[in-house]
Amino acid sequence: MNAVFLEGSKMDISEPNRGREREKTLEKSIYYSDGYFSLPQLYSQSQQIHDIHNLRPLNIIEVGLGNGFTSSFLKRAGYEVTTVDINKSLEPDICCSIEEIPSKINDKTFDLVVCCEVLEHMEFEEFERNIKILKLLGNRLYLTLPVYVSSYGFGISVKLPRIRKNIPLYIDIPRNKLLDKEHFWEVGSNKNTSKNNLINILSSHYTNIKTSRYVLNPYHMAFFCNTEIS
Repeated sequence: MNAVFLEGSKMDISEPNRGREREKTLEKSIYYSDGYFSLPQLYSQSQQIHDIHNLRPLNIIEVGLGNGFTSSFLKRAGYEVTTVDINKSLEPDICCSIEEIPSKINDKTFDLVVCCEVLEHMEFEEFERNIKILKLLGNRLYLTLPVYVSSYGFGISVKLPRIRKNIPLYIDIPRNKLLDKEHFWEVGSNKNTSKNNLINILSSHYTNIKTSRYVLNPYHMAFFCNTEIS
């Protein structure tokens, strides 16, 4: 058994330093700072790889390359992955904003669209527009977003004969802290960004929506979205 203890982090917006221009000009070293070496962050990226592999995609487009942890592993595992990011220094396969992607790929579609911890860096008013663009790229979407709660407790990874399961033992407490200075919004940070409202928006573009909190890092929530093709 492995237990991971997590306490809600303190956040503030003392500096109005966020949005497209910030993401476009971030130094590559930011994505390899101490926070990215924390166990919860590494668990989240491992969970992404696990979830994506279980979806058995034929090919993948990843919108938001970050430090490349997820895409690099998947590429080395034999998956065909095309990476997109607005930040040239991250060396994505395609460097452009989200709205430019369809024209950059000549309207090609992919079996799975991956977008992890990206959309909260843009104003929520852009959320549905961004979802429409992601839908143009493929009928299956793996989306992750941060959750606006403080989670206290631990997650347990159980490995016994015939039993392998991750068990969450957390208590979520509503936050009264301001958002992270890099985020415009998070899941549940206001009425418009509630989990139910996000599902309603996603349901306008996808047939099936499932959600899951990461057991070993409940700050992150995954949305599995797909459209059935007749």
